Amino acid sequence: MKSKIDWKWSEETLKAIIMDIVERKEEYEKESSSEFDEGLIAGYEFVLDSIKNELEVRGYDFNEWIKDKN
Repeated sequence: MKSKIDWKWSEETLKAIIMDIVERKEEYEKESSSEFDEGLIAGYEFVLDSIKNELEVRGYDFNEWIKDKN
């Protein structure tokens, strides 16, 4: 699939997407005030765990990979 803005996928692109998910999860954890928020946090954890499993199957160390946020 080609991007409308001539954007190319890379390892850095994937890291940026994952870090956005991590940051949003952390925001919800700080401001959690309802069962709905807890459900969102669980959803973020599920997504991150799924991504982690897929990356580790391909030989990446997910925890080391996301440590380098910048």
